[in-house]
Amino acid sequence: MFVNCNHMLTLKQYVSHLFIALILFCSPSILIGQNPIFRQMYTQRYLSNPAMVGNGSIDGIGIGRISSGIKAQWMSLESRLYTQSLSYDAPIKANNSSWGIGAFMTDLNSGSIEQSKYSHFSGTLSYAYNIPLKKMNLKFGLSAQFSSITFGKNNFLWEDQINESMTGFVKPTQEPISQLTKNVVHASAGALIYGKKGFFGLAVHNVNEPNISFFSDQNQTIQRKFLVHGGLVFDKIFNHAVLTPNFAYSKQGNVQSALFSTNLKLDNLQLGLGTQYVSAYGNSAWSVTNYFGYRYDKYFIGYSTDWNLSFNYGSIPIIHEFSVLILLNKKEKKAIPNPFPEM
Repeated sequence: MFVNCNHMLTLKQYVSHLFIALILFCSPSILIGQNPIFRQMYTQRYLSNPAMVGNGSIDGIGIGRISSGIKAQWMSLESRLYTQSLSYDAPIKANNSSWGIGAFMTDLNSGSIEQSKYSHFSGTLSYAYNIPLKKMNLKFGLSAQFSSITFGKNNFLWEDQINESMTGFVKPTQEPISQLTKNVVHASAGALIYGKKGFFGLAVHNVNEPNISFFSDQNQTIQRKFLVHGGLVFDKIFNHAVLTPNFAYSKQGNVQSALFSTNLKLDNLQLGLGTQYVSAYGNSAWSVTNYFGYRYDKYFIGYSTDWNLSFNYGSIPIIHEFSVLILLNKKEKKAIPNPFPEM
């Protein structure tokens, strides 16, 4: 029996690409989707550092906030990755505590009919406690997160489906595809010191490193993610403008990211420009990010894009991110410094 060699090569490449894709999604070292990274990290505060929840303010008066955001990646490719977030956080009037609740959902759609091959839903509950100091505030936060991870079980091809002549995926699979959903609980903790002139924070996500393997005889954990971030506030510059240079560094297994940016606030208008460096498993990439935001009364709208600068990854398109922030009724009458680079 003769077999078409070109077809075999195509089939082999297809299996290889499928295997690589599964490794990318299942490997605990690079499951960044378990901790989605929004460029507008000070809008989606509960995902960045649980110690930041409840720090919303208008004119130094504490407020509650409703924050939503959507991040779209790979828009010009056959696969499309979307991440959506919605949260509420506010200070607790009776004491120095604050709380927040949030949820996010990630979907990977691919193919000509855009089938969902991967989805992840998480709900998060956060609590933070503030310790007033002389000129600064020290704050600690905790969060608990429930995650449900699902693979589109009808949208994958398995090795045992290949027929004996190696010409196609025609046999029924014996894989236990009913197990392609996993529910886990993981916790995060953070600390923050902040004042009118700046801030510095630390956060650890996935403190308990939950096992996300779909099979009971395997152990694949979400590795801990460490975040260090901070910034300075310069408010005595031209025309009442506020300049906030800031940085954020994160590490999760072999994946590292460093972001340096500057935000300029002029009355209700806010602009931002920054650069990010990412390294993972011997590969690295640079990108430039720009940001535009505007506040009208209690509403704030922000839009940002990431532009890839690395020639090795020149085919990766830009990343779009859009957010809407609603500033609610005032909760506290005392002054609360809000040095973070967003409304």
